[in-house]
Order: sequence, then structure tokens, then C-alpha cells
Amino acid sequence: MLRRFDYEIALELLGQSKQPLVQMRYDEMKKENPNQDLLNFVQKRLNAINELMDELNPEDEYLILRILDKNDDLRKLV
Repeated sequence: MLRRFDYEIALELLGQSKQPLVQMRYDEMKKENPNQDLLNFVQKRLNAINELMDELNPEDEYLILRILDKNDDLRKLV
């Protein structure tokens, strides 16, 4: 059963998971010859996280609980 703020916490965790990817993209783009494959990979990951954040709603108990579980493989993917 979800607690009152679990949805907001899940969104916050997803948002925080984007930070290393944004930093990786920034660092790569600063290089003289950025690796386009890496940039494409990072962008796809960011897009997936953004889509999950956009589509997640407070009634998605199964997904929210998985995002909150630090040992869940779903959380490791984002």
C-alpha cells in the first residue's frame, strides 16, 4: 500500500537519476570529438526516464513501489 507521498518521492528519485546522465552528456559534448554513440545512448536513457515520469500517476502502485525499492532492478535501470 502506498503512503501519502510515495508518488512524489518516486518522481524525485527519477529526476535525481537523470543528473549523472545530464553530466555525462555535458562532459562528452565539451570534448573536441564527442562520441556520438555515447551521446545517443545517454539521450535514449534520458528520454526513457522522462517518459516514465510523464506517464507515472499516483495510482501506479506497482511501479511506484518498484522505484522506491533500492534493491529493485527497475531502479537500477534508471
